[in-house]
Amino acid sequence: MSNTNTVAGFVGSGTTRNLWPVQTVAATAETILQISTDSGTNVNAFIVAPTGGSVYGAQAPFNSNANQAITGRSGREYGLPSGQTNDQFFSTSWDGHPFFVRVAGTGTAGHNAGQTLIFNLYQGTSSTLGSDKAIGTTGSAYAIATGASNVSFGFYIEATLQWDSVSKVLSGSYTANIAGGTTSQFTASTVITNVVTSVAASGLSFLATVTLGNAASSTVQLSEFVIEKI
Repeated sequence: MSNTNTVAGFVGSGTTRNLWPVQTVAATAETILQISTDSGTNVNAFIVAPTGGSVYGAQAPFNSNANQAITGRSGREYGLPSGQTNDQFFSTSWDGHPFFVRVAGTGTAGHNAGQTLIFNLYQGTSSTLGSDKAIGTTGSAYAIATGASNVSFGFYIEATLQWDSVSKVLSGSYTANIAGGTTSQFTASTVITNVVTSVAASGLSFLATVTLGNAASSTVQLSEFVIEKI
């Protein structure tokens, strides 16, 4: 679950801004998982590694996130020095340093004798999945025996990744699990053989999808989708 090493992402369920809604899926097309907004319209969720260009809200003028002219943190700020556990997250924060990306959630599979589930984790910035790169999956289509009623399930995918500004390659490995009813499907640590190339710091952006085996109406609700420093 999210912890003190979590530096980006969203945790929590609800129907207002930056909370995970109950998302209904009733199609076999691969569907991007979404997050709530204040307008009441859910949008595709992209989790982005912070690189110093974000709006951080009200900050002390001694904070290097608020004032980019400052290269070091002031001693008047509370907390440990930058470089220990209070990283200010410029693009160099990720340069050569491994990190985790984790997506997890629950849902209900619509009843159909042939229902299956696949969850995928992608690197990318586009809602057109053909432009993004798959970096993790729950594996082959998970058959969830729903019989005459819906069946609840849970899943997670966690990727351990590394990127650097010289090679601009994103690589690593992932593990995953999905379970429902009386069965589960675990994916042991698997190397991402199709490394992602030509990735700028701004491209450290991630999204997740679900694919149903048939169009019986199902639901998915994420519990967290986060990036963590290691």
